Amino acid sequence: MASIGMLTAALPLGASAFDFIPSAGNGFSFMMLGDIHFTREDFHDLEYVRTKFSGGDVNQVHNYSRISRENLQPLLSKTKEAGEKLNADFYLQLGDFVEGLCGSEELAAKQTNGFIVLVKQQDLQRPFFVIKGNHDITGIGAPETYKSIVLPWQTGQQDNAFKNANSTFVHKDVRFILFDGYTPDESLAWLKEVLATTKEKTIFFCVHQPVVPFSARSNWHVFAKTTQQQQREELLNLLGQYKAIVLCGHLHKTSILSRTTATGRFVQICTGSVIEDPNAPVKDQLEGVSAYGTSLLSLEPRFAPASLSERKSNLENEKPFIRYFEYADFMGYSTVTVSPDKNVQISIYRNMDDKPWKVIDVNKLFNA
Repeated sequence: MASIGMLTAALPLGASAFDFIPSAGNGFSFMMLGDIHFTREDFHDLEYVRTKFSGGDVNQVHNYSRISRENLQPLLSKTKEAGEKLNADFYLQLGDFVEGLCGSEELAAKQTNGFIVLVKQQDLQRPFFVIKGNHDITGIGAPETYKSIVLPWQTGQQDNAFKNANSTFVHKDVRFILFDGYTPDESLAWLKEVLATTKEKTIFFCVHQPVVPFSARSNWHVFAKTTQQQQREELLNLLGQYKAIVLCGHLHKTSILSRTTATGRFVQICTGSVIEDPNAPVKDQLEGVSAYGTSLLSLEPRFAPASLSERKSNLENEKPFIRYFEYADFMGYSTVTVSPDKNVQISIYRNMDDKPWKVIDVNKLFNA
């Protein structure tokens, strides 16, 4: 593959990240997956999970093992099928590709290698990019495994000698920024350096956690702590200034929103790909700016009561800046198409459906 540097100057304007023959013309498509949480019970020391975390986490391991066993391969097959129809140029997964919580570096390596092997078995013949999620680095040996296995794997996908989980590349005059939300101060400094020399007009900012909270878990976003509000404002203003399209996961919900800032507006699309049941319905569907606010807390009334006041305040503080909002409780996969004139269309699919739940004209959301 052609070399991809960590900063914009390493790539000529309009360069492609890939050494295969990409789709024809100046437009392109890519496939998008949210959280996956791949695992098997034998990747875990369950007594470690029970002792270090909780019985609820043990139940989660069992559930995600079932989902990985029953539903993950059909999802990947459906994603590949859709990608081949579009002649998609690459696949993007938005973090938590594994469950983590293994209990040793040996088990963490088995889990991570198991996922990489599964991806290779799909014979996608296209790069498969991942974002760092919290589960990918949670548990004994997980951070070390990310460095020793995931970064070299991603080096092969981007042909870039990764030192950390931040990276950027340009494909057909579109800038992609893969942001590590778990080294936020370091990542923000890196982001400012990247954007200072960015010439592209279309920018995808890809991160595991949402930038804008939008659910009952409204303290699960980037720079959520009260001590991080200056950094949060910097990030918001950068995204607004560059009219970024934020792609994120983490919350296992589907959301579409636009937010204004002091420097401009950005759009955020959130998705997840943990398919509990191929026939699971869409729940709690909401639409309209009036649906954004503290009423979202009632969607998960039992979640973390000790943080209720903080989460309520976060939503109240965000509400004046929200210009478009949709929310629904379901997961699946998405296709993203960038036209030759750089209009962006995202089709979101429920579970493994053939027809999209919704097709979003992203450019219109900057003016909605």
